[in-house]
Formats: sequence, structure tokens, C-alpha cells
Amino acid sequence: MPEKQEFLPFHAINEFMRDDYRLTILTEVLSNQDKMSAEKHSLLNKMITRYVTVQGFRNSNLAPVGRKAKGTATLFERSHELVAIVVESWSRLHEQLGRAVLTVLTEKEWEGLQPLDIDRSQLPGFLIHWPKKDNFEELIKAVKEKDPQLDESDDNISLMVVWIGNRLPYDLYEEVEKEEKE
Repeated sequence: MPEKQEFLPFHAINEFMRDDYRLTILTEVLSNQDKMSAEKHSLLNKMITRYVTVQGFRNSNLAPVGRKAKGTATLFERSHELVAIVVESWSRLHEQLGRAVLTVLTEKEWEGLQPLDIDRSQLPGFLIHWPKKDNFEELIKAVKEKDPQLDESDDNISLMVVWIGNRLPYDLYEEVEKEEKE
């Protein structure tokens, strides 16, 4: 892996995310705000109140979840902080998936993995270097094999791989054999 750490802001994930899936994630998190930490809940509400407009509502937080999610999607596309809050909160709703993904990435010897209980929203963003041998299809297959009882979509598995691995497949690299390094 290259020695210099380069990061992309969290909202760069939008380049890899379909619009309908973005709306699904926002709807799920906004529907489960009562399960968020008090700090994340408060930050999310403040951002929505300040930056999201839902027609017919002075306070966008009072809008129905579907309309609020649609209004929040635009902010999600450009706000590093909102993406961090939403995806961190989403990952807490899928702890079993997170455990399976962490196990798979650990077995594949991904560097710099953090424990599940760390608040990844506090990281500076996503690393840009992604091991070329680990494409999404292979990782999805490995996660499903690791936990056959897991009932998660391929999109959810992919998002969790990005979040737990703290990487976007921006710069694919070949891993050099250990013998070649020495």
C-alpha cells in the first residue's frame, strides 16, 4: 500500500451510490432516529432544520419521513458531516452485518481496520486506496458465506464494506508480495 494516506470527504460516497439506494438509507435512518445516540440525533436534527427545506413545513424535522428523506438527499450529496452521521447511524442499525464484514476484511488482511465500536464519523474521510483483488462481488460472496443467516442486500453489504473498511474503490492497487518488499 502506498505510504502517504490520502482521504476523500465522506460525501464522495455519492459517486458510488445510486439515487434510490441513497433515499433508502436516509429513510431507514430517519425512521430510526430514536435508536441513534443523543449526540447524533441532535446533530442530524440541527442540520435538517438549518439546511433542508420541505415545502409546507417551517421546521423540516416535522415533515413525514419520506418527504424529509427526499429533502435531505440533496444535502447528503454535498455534506461531509451529514454523510458521516447518517452512515455511522445506519451501520449501528446493522451490527450483525458489521461484524461479518469486519471478520471478512480482517481475514483478507485489510490494513488499518478499526474495532466496530469506534465512531467512524470522526475519521477525516475515506482512504482512496482499495486492494484490486477485492472487488465488491467477491466481498459480498465472502460475507454471505461467512454468515449464511444474514438477510442483507448486496447494496447494504457493499456500503458496510466501504464504511468498515473506511475505503472507496477510487484508486485500485496491487499488493506487493512480502518477499518483494524485503
